[in-house]
Amino acid sequence: MEDSKPHRARAKRVIGGSLILAFLVACSSAETSGLPGGGGSGGAVSAGGTVGQPGAGGVIASAGGQPAQGGAPGAGGTIEQPGAGGSEPTGSGGEEASGGSGGSETQPGAGGAETEPGSGGGSGGGVSDIKVVLAGDNIDQNGPLATTVEDLSFSGGGHILVRPTNITNEPNAKHPVAIWGPGGGTPPRDYLQLLTRMASQGFVIVGIRESTGDAVLMSAAIDWLEDQNEDPNSPMYDRLILNRVGVFGHSMGGLSSEATALVDKRVTTALLDNSGSFSHDALVNITMPVGIIYGETGQEAPNAEGDYNNPGNKGPVWISKMKGGGHGSGPWDGASANVAWMRWHIGGENSRKNDFLGQGGRFNNTGIWETKFKNWDGFKNWNE
Repeated sequence: MEDSKPHRARAKRVIGGSLILAFLVACSSAETSGLPGGGGSGGAVSAGGTVGQPGAGGVIASAGGQPAQGGAPGAGGTIEQPGAGGSEPTGSGGEEASGGSGGSETQPGAGGAETEPGSGGGSGGGVSDIKVVLAGDNIDQNGPLATTVEDLSFSGGGHILVRPTNITNEPNAKHPVAIWGPGGGTPPRDYLQLLTRMASQGFVIVGIRESTGDAVLMSAAIDWLEDQNEDPNSPMYDRLILNRVGVFGHSMGGLSSEATALVDKRVTTALLDNSGSFSHDALVNITMPVGIIYGETGQEAPNAEGDYNNPGNKGPVWISKMKGGGHGSGPWDGASANVAWMRWHIGGENSRKNDFLGQGGRFNNTGIWETKFKNWDGFKNWNE
């Protein structure tokens, strides 16, 4: 892609000392100001339920069987607020089982049978018969695809790529893309349980090295993926959907997701795990679907609720409190909700809408989920 593009110019700015300082101050003041830092799950509640076997390799189910709800509170754990630049504990305290590595390296079928506006990394245009690569249908465990984790060096390095080992070679099939932002002081590899699950179901994920609350690194990650999508020597050449990207993240990563959703036109949905803005106005100018997961005892709770409750919000917003959950409840015990959200909004599996918005839906006032949502009446997904 041309570096002269406005979003490319913004995304590739070097993060200056003042930005790093601001990030460190924000993390160190989190305990008194309510800013979510990193931290473990603090006794988060297990999502529970009976885990079924994933669908056969390469089979794409549009609805999929829903697992039983079940789930008991996890075994304790305490919320530890990291200091500036400190590490964040990763014990889930009731961590959801990630399942096995799942299946063989079966190449996914074209699947999905959805139409996508525009192609791969393009900016839209005519409708083409591009099918979304989604493998298996069980959001509670790894899918059937083998996965690969690679270190990335763009924008100073420290990022990771988590993708299916075998990128599809179907001429009319492409992989969905999402960008992950880690919590303060936590490397992206600490979230591999969630990221690997998504990659094993067909997603290509970039986890940025740190979340600074702005869009710089997330947009740079999409730029890097665009370069790969246009490079004939890349295994991902012309195999990525880049005009419909999801952003999601934990704690400070949620703030980066909000910021990226506001300024990067390639992004079409955001999901915040245990996060929310200081001023509670980050969603006022965002019209795309935004989801928020937070823990009942997490220090992020006032920020998450403040973001949702702002009367100026015009876009569709969904929020759910995990009963008994702490500051790490979203990416670990809420992993299944993360997968389902992106399969719905990026993958086009519209049957999953009922999980979040339907009466008695899995993530709608059922079991450990205490849910509210608004502004969805006029919403249509990209393939509706």
